[in-house]
Amino acid sequence: MRAIEAERPVRAEIATIDLGPYLAGKPGALERTADELREASERLGFYFIYNHGIPQSLIDRVFVEAERFHELPLERKMEVKCLERVVGYLPLGGQTQRLIYAGGRHPDRSASFYIKDEYGPDHPYRRAGHKWVFDNRWPENLPGFRETCLEYIAAVSGLTRKMLTLQSVALGLPPEYLNSHPAFDPPSNTLRLLCYPPRTDLDGQFGISPHTDYGYMTFLAQAKKPGLEILTRLGEWIQAPALDGHLLINHADMGRRWTNDRFRSAPHRVINLPGETRYSIPLFVGTRLDVRLECLPTCQGPDNPPRYPPKSFGEYMAELTPRIYDALRKD
Repeated sequence: MRAIEAERPVRAEIATIDLGPYLAGKPGALERTADELREASERLGFYFIYNHGIPQSLIDRVFVEAERFHELPLERKMEVKCLERVVGYLPLGGQTQRLIYAGGRHPDRSASFYIKDEYGPDHPYRRAGHKWVFDNRWPENLPGFRETCLEYIAAVSGLTRKMLTLQSVALGLPPEYLNSHPAFDPPSNTLRLLCYPPRTDLDGQFGISPHTDYGYMTFLAQAKKPGLEILTRLGEWIQAPALDGHLLINHADMGRRWTNDRFRSAPHRVINLPGETRYSIPLFVGTRLDVRLECLPTCQGPDNPPRYPPKSFGEYMAELTPRIYDALRKD
């Protein structure tokens, strides 16, 4: 399989992909949509999808819940602060990206609430003591918050399986290859409810400094106003527009490693808006924490050997976490 040349010219536009025909099962739609996805994944690494099947009413409810949480008094939010794991509330200044361009010169100007997949006390995964079973830190006396967030995670999880089928075909694999892989049995999902306060005049500070995402792929529901910027292969920062009814998808580091750099994990950053607060609700899809990913068979060959040794998402995050989350550092 050919390697993707990083320096080849690319279009700056972010592709928009209509999932409607594919989800409706129309003849040839799987292959056509997979071709569009492959092109977008190899060139920019970001693309919009629409007619994706997730109700806008549910997305709107999650934005409402994100604002409800972040408007709580600080002492209420600190009751569910992240402790040893990135689960719960990460206060303003609790993160600094240090992985690209030496990161920002100041802590990121954003606050977050992290939610993981939830497994009940009798779930087989919990009874087996699997390391991907987390206990979320839910705030008290916030009716509907937990239920709405878990409903959204479940909805995106269903869409993830549809996207994995497309990605399998885009990579020249059987349609169910990725869905049947142990890496997605189960996936590792994280919903992050972000709050970006108004911009300051502090030079070199971002809402989130330039970075790549760490897992397999990310689903970003569209806020009403833009703030995300993406670095193209030509070194140009472009702004992602706010498109009603669309989800913005990007590939992340584990997907890049697994595909031998074929699917790009694009650097991106978030700029705070002047004079107003902005909210964002990315959902990160990671592979199972204990499954080591070896280069996919269609992404390597005699002239394109694997660039990365096998590594699990859990091992990768164990390396990165101390360098990113200031609130969890012990030094």
